[in-house]
Amino acid sequence: QKHSTNYLLNKQIFEQIIQELKLCKEDYEELLVNYLQQLLITLHRIINNKPKGKNQPIMKEMDNAVRYFHENYNKPISIEEYAAAQHMSVSWFIRNFKHCTGSTPMQYILSKRIYNAEILLHDSTCNVTEIAEIVGYDNPLYFSRIFKKVKGLSPSEYRKNINM
Repeated sequence: QKHSTNYLLNKQIFEQIIQELKLCKEDYEELLVNYLQQLLITLHRIINNKPKGKNQPIMKEMDNAVRYFHENYNKPISIEEYAAAQHMSVSWFIRNFKHCTGSTPMQYILSKRIYNAEILLHDSTCNVTEIAEIVGYDNPLYFSRIFKKVKGLSPSEYRKNINM
């Protein structure tokens, strides 16, 4: 896997560790051990898979894109406008982003939105309309449709399953 994907994976692992430490559910210690093992494996992969010299400028561009999308996932983002602002063709940008991260820019943004919606459904009292707005969707019905397509459950069904 590429550096950007590993960075995102490590961040998600850290967030899961923090979540488990907050909740202290049954068998959380065993889960923490597994998360730590995942973290160490991805760090080992990063160390052993340094990009070649000529790929470093591309990796830097894609790391910047990941950072930008990570910070702005809940705002309207145009891939075309982002690529143009960085003086890249859209197809070149999408191809290299996917090569470096394993997903297209829109897939990355979608996964970030859904992941954060899951956290909000789990840890907040916000309703689905509020969560949709927080993660970047103006239309709560569209958000619910996308969430169900990705997770297999509507946001309200997902929340009910958590609380069971």
